[in-house]
Parts: sequence; C-alpha cells; structure tokens
Amino acid sequence: MLPLMRFAITSALALALVLPAVGPSVGAATPAARLVRHRLDTGLTILAEENTASGLVALHTWVRVGSKDENDETHGAAHFLEHMLFKGTARRKTGEMERAIEGLGGVLNAATSVDFTYYYVMGAGRDFDQLLDLQSDAIMNSTIDPGEVDRERTVVIEEISRRDNFPGTLAFEMLRAAAYTAHPYRRSVLGPRTGIERMPREVLLNFYRAHYVPTNLTVVVVGNVPARDAVAKIARVYAPFTRPASSRLPRPAEPPITGVRRSVVEQDVRVAYLALGFPGVSVRDPDLYATDALAYLLGRGLGARLRQQVLERARVVQSISAFFPTQEDPSLFVIQAVVDPAQVERAESAILAELAGVRDQGVTDAELARAKNLLEGEYIYQGHTTRGRAYGLGLASTIADLEFADTYVAHIRRVTRDDVLRVARRLFDPNRYVAAVVRPRSR
Repeated sequence: MLPLMRFAITSALALALVLPAVGPSVGAATPAARLVRHRLDTGLTILAEENTASGLVALHTWVRVGSKDENDETHGAAHFLEHMLFKGTARRKTGEMERAIEGLGGVLNAATSVDFTYYYVMGAGRDFDQLLDLQSDAIMNSTIDPGEVDRERTVVIEEISRRDNFPGTLAFEMLRAAAYTAHPYRRSVLGPRTGIERMPREVLLNFYRAHYVPTNLTVVVVGNVPARDAVAKIARVYAPFTRPASSRLPRPAEPPITGVRRSVVEQDVRVAYLALGFPGVSVRDPDLYATDALAYLLGRGLGARLRQQVLERARVVQSISAFFPTQEDPSLFVIQAVVDPAQVERAESAILAELAGVRDQGVTDAELARAKNLLEGEYIYQGHTTRGRAYGLGLASTIADLEFADTYVAHIRRVTRDDVLRVARRLFDPNRYVAAVVRPRSR
C-alpha cells in the first residue's frame, strides 16, 4: 500500500492519500479535486493542488532514482547524494539554504528508498516563491561541495553503524540480501561501509548529472497556493533545466527462490530477532490489493491473526508484525518477530503453521473486514495533511501512476476472501522462503 511507513526509506537531512481523478489532458484540473497536472517539454512533471484548510504549503520534488539504480561502484550514491544536495550551489554557500528555510519558519527534509529519492520543504503559503527558489536551486544547481563530502561521509557512516547495530533493521537487510541474488533490490539503501569510505566526489557528481534530469523529476505542491499559479511558477523556474534523459540500468528478473534460505548473525543482544520473507508482487500486479489486505489481516493491529495466535495464545514471541512494502518491482512479504533465543525454531514453526492455515482454510469475513477497514482508514487519514497529500501524489507518479492512487481504495473495497486465499496460496510456499535471525552470541 501507499502510506509512508510501508516503504524502505532512509532519512537524510532530519528525516497518503486519497488521490483525485485526474483528466487525461495536460494542464487539466478535475472539477472536484482541483488537481492540476502539467508536463513540460523537457519531460518534467508538475502536480499542484490548492488546499486552504491551513496556511501551509508542502513542496516536494521526487527523483526517479534509488538504490536499485546503482551498480557496484555507485552503491550508496543515491543516499549519499541526498545528503549533499543542499550543501551549496553557485548562488548559495553551504548552510545558506537551511538557514533561509529556518528563517521562514519552514522545514527541510529528504529521504531515499530502493525506488526513489524525494525532497520536501514545508512552510507558509505566503513564502511559496522563496521556498520554490531555494529547493529548485539545489535540485538543478548543487555543486556537491568538495569541502562537505568528507563531513557528510562521516554522517552516512554513522547511519550505517546505527543500522548494523539495530538488530531489527539488520534482520530486514539480511533478509533482502538473501532473497535477491540478481535483482538490485539486494543492495541496501545506505550502501556498504567500505564503499562509502572510498567513494570520491566524482562518483556523486556523475550520479547527480546522470539521474537528476527533467524526465526523472516530479514537482508536487499542495497547500495554500492557487494551483495554476503554482504550476506557472514552477514551469518558469525549471524551464532552463534541460539535461539529457538518462538511460536506466537494466534490472534482471529475480530467479525463483528454491528451498529455504537462511542467514544468521550473532550480536551482543539478549533476545533474537526473526524475519521471514516470501516472494511477493510488484505495484503493477493485480494481486497487490489482496496482498495488502492479507498483510493487515495477519500483522496489523490488536486483532491481527499472528498477534492473537502466535503471541497471545502460543506465547512463543514477544512481539510480531507483518508488512508488505509496495515497490516498483516484486517485493517481499515480511513477517518480523522478537523471540526468546531458545524459542526461535518454535516461533518460526508457529508462524508457518498460521500461514498454512490461511493458505489451506482461508480467512473469515470478520478478519477481512477488520483488515480492509484499518487499511482504508490509514490511507484516508494520511491524505488529510498537506504533506501526506503531496507525498501520495509524488509517490504514485513516481512508482506507478495517478490512476493507481485514485483507484486504490476502490480496489481494496473489492478484495474478497477468495482473493486473499488465492494470494496466500501464491505467496506462502513452506518450501520457498527466506529466514534471517539476529541472535545473542554463543557462549
């Protein structure tokens, strides 16, 4: 599904979504939604929607580049570059952008994922022109300041250390690395420590020039600014931006998992962190909606089946959840649990037994209704803020299309028990999955 928490995202600077129907013509706005869409001749996409509920405006710029667009030499560059983008331009020295936005009472932030990088500023609608000038200057004209590269390199390496020392996150990274052998989703967003330590400025600069091009950009504004005025201003600011379109690296299809793959790491922890991953679907797959409902049915909220059966009844885990990150290419259906080290095998068996029950016997009407209501409610709630709305528009435009976002809730409402049963039988093969465990060191 689309909400922010469903994506593998890494925040850099500090570290949705009911979308309206959008007409087919460029620059058209639907009567009900006031969403204006425009595409420049250069290929840059602009989405704007006026929302006068508050005086705020959210300005997002989405770049269609993430860790899946890296190779061995550039692994970690998308995230490293995210750190560098606002560190100076020909017009502004390092620190000037952050101080200028802070002086306006605004917020500057960014994030990187496997599929995309996005930057946003939040501020008062009256300051939109200044916010646009600041953000667009960085997007188009960042100098990747040589004096800042080593400073930010240290920050990125600290993030890598935190990732590796946080067992839940490490278990997920291990799961992904074991599940993908050919597809670039095997690469972590942060990159490897040794690669970041050696990565020169030239790699970042070339990555920036290759991927920060108009055809990869979507600029989104939602808030207290007339939509057509915002589109005109964005179009004027970005008109000179004419870098040639880049060619994306080919992404090989991931071969099917055969057997059960296991990855185990010992750390200075007191409990074990278990993660199970099953090959899932892509954002374009019609089974996406039933997969989302299944994830919520199994692992979201107090009434989730895994919580009730594995945690409360069997008592073989201390906590448990399930999630399915919606991604451009096929993702993993993930179940994570915190377990007593002596109970890891029992916990895995109990989880597999519950999945077998869903696969063989299906789910109840009450279970499915609870999952769908929760999923729809979260989706709608997150779209009520200017930031959430802008996030949803940018995300849909980047990894799918606006039609996908517009019809998401309708698709969820149409999910049936038969759909969930079909997806469970497709995903939950007890002889074809990946298991990762971070456990205490052996004595």
